[in-house]
Amino acid sequence: MPTPYGEWPSPVAPEDVAADVRSFASVETDGDHVYWIERRPSEGGRGVVCRAPVDDRGADPTEVTSEELDVRTLVHQYGGGDVLVADGTVLAASMDDQRLYRLPADGSAAGGDAEPTPVTPEPPEPMAHRYADMRLAPDGETVYAVRERHVGPGTDEEPQNELVRFPLSPDPAPETGISDPVVVADGHDFYAAPRPAPGGDRIAYLRWDHPNMPWDGTELVVGAVNETGDIRDERVVAGGADESVVSPKWSPDGVLHAAADPTGWWNLYRFPVASGTEEGERGAGVALPTTSDAEVLREMPAAFGVPMWTLGVSTFAFLGDGRIATLVTEGGDPSLRLLDPETGDLVDPGLPYSSFRPASVRSDGDRVVFAGHRTDAPSAVVAWRPGSAGTGATRLRESTEDALDAAYVSEPESIAFPTGDAVGADDATAYGHYYPPHNPDVEAPADAAPPLLVRVHGGPTSRSEASLSSTVQFWTTRGVGVLTVNYRGSTGYGRAFRESLKGEWGVRDVLDCVNAARYAADEGFADPDRLAISGGSAGGFAVLAALAFHDTFDAGASYYGVADLRALAAETHKFESRYLDGLVGPLPEADDVYEARSPVAHAEGITAPLLLLQGGEDEVVPPAQAEAMIDALVANETPYAYVEFPEERHGFRDADNVARAHAAELAFYGAAFDFDPAGSVADLDLLVGERPE
Repeated sequence: MPTPYGEWPSPVAPEDVAADVRSFASVETDGDHVYWIERRPSEGGRGVVCRAPVDDRGADPTEVTSEELDVRTLVHQYGGGDVLVADGTVLAASMDDQRLYRLPADGSAAGGDAEPTPVTPEPPEPMAHRYADMRLAPDGETVYAVRERHVGPGTDEEPQNELVRFPLSPDPAPETGISDPVVVADGHDFYAAPRPAPGGDRIAYLRWDHPNMPWDGTELVVGAVNETGDIRDERVVAGGADESVVSPKWSPDGVLHAAADPTGWWNLYRFPVASGTEEGERGAGVALPTTSDAEVLREMPAAFGVPMWTLGVSTFAFLGDGRIATLVTEGGDPSLRLLDPETGDLVDPGLPYSSFRPASVRSDGDRVVFAGHRTDAPSAVVAWRPGSAGTGATRLRESTEDALDAAYVSEPESIAFPTGDAVGADDATAYGHYYPPHNPDVEAPADAAPPLLVRVHGGPTSRSEASLSSTVQFWTTRGVGVLTVNYRGSTGYGRAFRESLKGEWGVRDVLDCVNAARYAADEGFADPDRLAISGGSAGGFAVLAALAFHDTFDAGASYYGVADLRALAAETHKFESRYLDGLVGPLPEADDVYEARSPVAHAEGITAPLLLLQGGEDEVVPPAQAEAMIDALVANETPYAYVEFPEERHGFRDADNVARAHAAELAFYGAAFDFDPAGSVADLDLLVGERPE
């Protein structure tokens, strides 16, 4: 007997979505081991450094950090580059105080046999000095890092970003303690990727200034390093206000490489020193490349880079035979390929991975390691030996030991759909992945189309990639189709597609989400009367705008979404404080545009039920945004529900909170679409004309 859509009994309960599911970051190699950070929702999202032998398929990972250490940096709020592993030593950022701590890489600190040792001084105020993206110089003792200095509460001064150096093993003075790091580069708004050359006499780094975001324009700077470790004779070798450079890296023989987009695509370049040049002309005895030295290794309409939302990005790695293992996103589909830098030949080895987030591709010369995602298996830390039998890939650590039975997995279908002012207008195209409802235990109704949940990624300069997501399967096993949208402005389709959202945020991205739902309904794989939209951050803004300015969706769930654009520009953190200059327009000149596109100013247009979910400690989209939205919904008597998570920041990390959010969203759609979800659901009341208690 058919079971109504939305009421299918699911093997994925709310508490299954995150309880024993790990995410991975900062994959590194050192000696014969692979290291990574895994974030554990079951431990409140704590970041743990783990390691495993690179060649041992059956070895259990060893925890390197102690239970007291939560590894995470808050530089740029989004962090990244939280850990450095080199020569048997780990240097990790602590979430509790944002200082850097040294500990042995063999796991003795986790066993209680060694204590983490601070290597950066205690800041003048708690968490005032934050560090990220560390690299060890060839001398084995000098560390270069990004530092973000916060000047304290009650001031309007922005945090100061700079590059610093300090010893890996400082010798604290008896009275003054650890000395302050030495500033080696400052004066610009942002810095990233300090990368010493193998010889120790040169260093490369990235810098950029407001109002640019790093995918708008960065400068790749190279300088000579003197005997004390300071930088001199700096010069810009790539990038600028309208050209983005990402993932700089020196080859083993000391040639600088990076992904840059002067053609509109992040292609891979190298920057050798021009032959026949006198060293004395290149930095007082140190040969440095110049802009004219740049050589593209393979020019093609594909992305060898990614938007630098987080620090520590590594999109390629050098192999011992001279080839380069590199991420390539072509036609919107990411893959890991092998590039011959001398011939330009690019080979796809056919690895079964559809996503490589976060971009952390490393190599020990023989093997390539990365975090890989598939559509039919859990995410994993992978070690791959090119040229070996089969794919030569070893899954060192999977995201869960309790994977969903393959019989229940809904695999995605790639779609491209017309969009613009209306479906088919102006020949614009947007993209997505559709996950159909799937559950072998039930019979689907033959005479009805399923509800559709359009999921909107954040950023907005980000993208949705195909993978086995417990959140997606939570819905598809219940009889709800899921459509993830890569709207105009998403990355992976070239600069022109990404910049088509400039000045149009809140318009084109929202239209693309609306047109995605309309396309699904027109094609017959979604019920036109049960269309929902859900997203977080910028995706939450799309939810609110879609409900305020369009009548396509019948319900929406906004996770820490932007409601008031002017308030966001005034209140958000430094990294994104001028982001809206490009997406909307500079203030105060574009004040009327901010007003026109802010959902909170047009809440009378929201008639469909709305669920708001918000972290109480969010510094990216502060709770005041949700509060203002609630006031507007109450005034207009729009049905809504509100769930607050007092201790969460931007993005929910605690397993109990993730489960609570999924349960609330399920109960909300059940009420909005008049279906009775199977199993236990949250006790959620839709409020009309009143504030939550």
